[in-house]
Amino acid sequence: MTRHRKAHIGGEHANTPLAGAADFSPVRAGLLVVVVAGLAACHPYLNGGVELSSKVSGPLATMQGQPVASARPVTALSEGETAPINTTPTTPRTYSIAIGSAPVPDFHIELGLHAHDISSDSLQGSSSSAAYLASPRYLTGTGSLDFSWMFVRFKHVGTYIHVGPAFGVIVDRGDGSTSFGQAVRFGGGIQVDLPLLRLYVDASQTDLMITSGPAAGVNQLTGITVGVGLH
Repeated sequence: MTRHRKAHIGGEHANTPLAGAADFSPVRAGLLVVVVAGLAACHPYLNGGVELSSKVSGPLATMQGQPVASARPVTALSEGETAPINTTPTTPRTYSIAIGSAPVPDFHIELGLHAHDISSDSLQGSSSSAAYLASPRYLTGTGSLDFSWMFVRFKHVGTYIHVGPAFGVIVDRGDGSTSFGQAVRFGGGIQVDLPLLRLYVDASQTDLMITSGPAAGVNQLTGITVGVGLH
């Protein structure tokens, strides 16, 4: 993929109701409602996919492999006796879902949500279970508003590029804290349109800026996603 010059916008760290309110202001909520309404009005479609290959760089890279148990490395069995916790997690995956529309031919707008490095252990509810303690300590989620252009189309096959603003949230399951940031997401892919279905392969990169917390700095999340859509 051709590398683009990064264009970052500022981020925030939110651990208080006031900071959270700043991130999700009525203006942003209203804009989101307008975008969703517009998508629903112009021949909407729904996509869902999973990443076959992913890579994280930046401060977040050193955090991704840490299990919840890193906050509690050993479990006491009895006085003077301890045993290590089994911290072998299941293989995590990144999942994406998006709703989009094509207001004009070959030009698409998509509103997407992306859950990064999620495994079955991430859904464990018991904070004392071995599976929960072995699951990823830091969970990362991003949302994006992608503007896509289908620049080559031959019959049912087309190639496209996309770019747009995004935001991210990092949740520390060890202490419950959250960090918020803003980002730019860009990439491209190829899709095949079938009756009712769309198959696609998409390569993307999200440059996420976090200004405070353990992931402070520029974080890059890249991946290759395969998916299917309904149109």
